[in-house]
Amino acid sequence: MTSYFDPPIERRGSDSAKWGKFASRQHDVIGAWVADMDLPSADKIIEAVKNRLDERVFGYSMPPAEFIAVIRQRLQEKYAWKTENEWFVMQPGVVPSLFFASNCLGQSGDGIMAARPNYHYFLETAAYTDRLYQPVDCHITGKRWEMDTDMMAKNISPRTSAFLLCNPFNPVGRVLDKRELEAVAEICLRNGTMICSDEIHADLVLDEDKQHIPIASLDPEIEKSSITLFSAAKAFNLPGIGGLSFAIIPDKNLRAAFQKRSYGVATHPGALAYAATLAAYRDCDDWLAETITYLRGNRDYLQAEIAKMPGLSMTHVEASFLAWINVEDCIDTNPLQNFLNFGVALSGGDEMGRADHVRLNFGCHRSTLEEIVRRMKRALET
Repeated sequence: MTSYFDPPIERRGSDSAKWGKFASRQHDVIGAWVADMDLPSADKIIEAVKNRLDERVFGYSMPPAEFIAVIRQRLQEKYAWKTENEWFVMQPGVVPSLFFASNCLGQSGDGIMAARPNYHYFLETAAYTDRLYQPVDCHITGKRWEMDTDMMAKNISPRTSAFLLCNPFNPVGRVLDKRELEAVAEICLRNGTMICSDEIHADLVLDEDKQHIPIASLDPEIEKSSITLFSAAKAFNLPGIGGLSFAIIPDKNLRAAFQKRSYGVATHPGALAYAATLAAYRDCDDWLAETITYLRGNRDYLQAEIAKMPGLSMTHVEASFLAWINVEDCIDTNPLQNFLNFGVALSGGDEMGRADHVRLNFGCHRSTLEEIVRRMKRALET
């Protein structure tokens, strides 16, 4: 059965960082590390970009007239979260916004708290903003990763200016449920700690019985104590179209502080990014549904194959296109390098806080994923 994603798109020899990073090696390497998909973007996104190109003038851009209204309606319909126009701050990307948020909260020497393992920028933000990183370890409980909220409650203090939340949780693939989010929020509110929540994978929930919940939507008090970061880049495969994200900051004083920190540093999103993002949110939910179905199939295939590989295991991926694979039983062989030697480039877990894991991007054509599996099996046989 064919799909929108057939045939696969060849990215070797293109400007793809995912594939080009290891292109100089003597043997072919499949890029399965950085978090972009090899799947084509929606036709309506491509059409919107082409239409914008036809205007032939590319001066400084503003959000299209309906841009924020479309997003607000989407947040209301998907998450029952009512937002206001003035809460939105356009940004070039979610990662810069993490740093702007950290810089505008508290003072030099304050604590920045984040779970571990985590997307590496969450672990690095404190050092680059002259703060102290306060880890919250995660453990597998009932076959899924959960934050140690007892550890969080013990180590947080009024000098902890921010908690950086990743939801859905990269790299462990979790959709944090209401109980977990309320526990995090209660601890933060009790200590006067602001929450900065990266929700870039919100549209990529794979499990049909799971629902993404923006932490700010839980309660007006939590909402006022939060900065929420969204972007269409991951779900609609737009990271190379030009940076565009938006921070939702209900509190006007916090919003002003955030804007002050980003002033003169954050670039203005460009016309093509606005055109692509508007089309994604307004016109492409059918494409998104097909993509989620495809990714779900890839996840199920990969999960079954990893279970057959000696020394490897992975927890169930509830959201995103990233698998978090335990390699501790073959750690003596340097599995990351071993897989690379056999032509599969993965992300090392050491930069995400767990050297006994690797991260694999399964956002690719099924035939590519099948070849990744074949190469990994050969690597483990040596």
